[in-house]
Amino acid sequence: MRHHTKVAGGVMIAALLLAGCTATSLDDAATDSTSSSGDTGEATTSTSTVTESTVSGVDVDWGTLPSTDVTLTDEGLEITEAGTYVLTGSSTGQVTVDSDGYVRIILDGATIESTAGAAIQVDNAELTVVELAEGTVNTVSDAATRSDEEIDGAIYSSDDLYLAGTGTLTVTANFADGIVGKDDVWILDGTIDVTSVDDGIRGTDSLNISDGTIAVDAAGDGVKSTNDTDLGEGQLVISGGELTITTGDDAIKAEQQVSITGGTIVITDSVEGIEAPVIVIDDGDITLSASDDGINAAASAIVTSGMNITINGGSLTIEMGSGDTDAIDSNGDLTITGGTIDITAQSAFDYDGTGSLTGATITVNGESVTELTGQMMGGGRRP
Repeated sequence: MRHHTKVAGGVMIAALLLAGCTATSLDDAATDSTSSSGDTGEATTSTSTVTESTVSGVDVDWGTLPSTDVTLTDEGLEITEAGTYVLTGSSTGQVTVDSDGYVRIILDGATIESTAGAAIQVDNAELTVVELAEGTVNTVSDAATRSDEEIDGAIYSSDDLYLAGTGTLTVTANFADGIVGKDDVWILDGTIDVTSVDDGIRGTDSLNISDGTIAVDAAGDGVKSTNDTDLGEGQLVISGGELTITTGDDAIKAEQQVSITGGTIVITDSVEGIEAPVIVIDDGDITLSASDDGINAAASAIVTSGMNITINGGSLTIEMGSGDTDAIDSNGDLTITGGTIDITAQSAFDYDGTGSLTGATITVNGESVTELTGQMMGGGRRP
């Protein structure tokens, strides 16, 4: 895995978190490749016409790199050179990547049902793009057991991972998580359906969702960013797309910050709907159901102070389960400046620090609200 320069611990936590991280776009790339013949599983080199793409601030002219068509067999595929690989057919083996360059895997009607471990495993690459060819249906699943349990995703990358394209991808995680990136993960497009026995989609330093139609059914958390050791990482950014999440635990979670600036999010079942030390909602259409807290700003292993929730816009519909539950719960400050918020809950607001309502249209249990009514479990004054 490539080692990134991390932010020095002396920088203020609040400034780092509110700076956030910006998702990078990947230009659509067109491929016109000849097919490999026979089903020997041997890769055949072919010519491709591709566009130049900008990924993570790096210009990648895929046209200068080789393009290879591969008809998959049960032997799987080992990728050791940079370039584009167009995969068709089916395999019970693994697709592995160990390269110092840029690797682009185009799934063009591919089925990878690994019996050994992860279906797609990136051990090393400058970055890896998994692209879903237009009009295709692709399926990946992993084995329920493996020799290296650190490789805990059906799709797993030790470096930066991008998912794009206009095709369809179904991911079934039988060991743990569906899609895992140990650095940054970007979802730029595509129809992606993840079912997992643990977490759905996990980026370590960041998870960035800018478009696509994504469905997650996870026994653990839905979508999350997990870096709790490097200040300024652990970021989850949703700027677009359509997400539907059903989960046995938290639906949207980050160890440092969640930022939502657009998109349509439907959380049908969760314990905590959205959870992070810092949560900023600027826009988007969010509907969520939760059994504990709907939106919760809580401490993590790295952020133990300065928790806050800020809602500047968007449309939020929050429906809470019965019992000791809170629709919007901050273990710090709560600031609402705009948006439309419709809450069905016994407790609408709970905050330990300062509460501020300067805008927004808020309805609680069918009644219009103009102040932050609720409780303060941390011992502060009731608003």
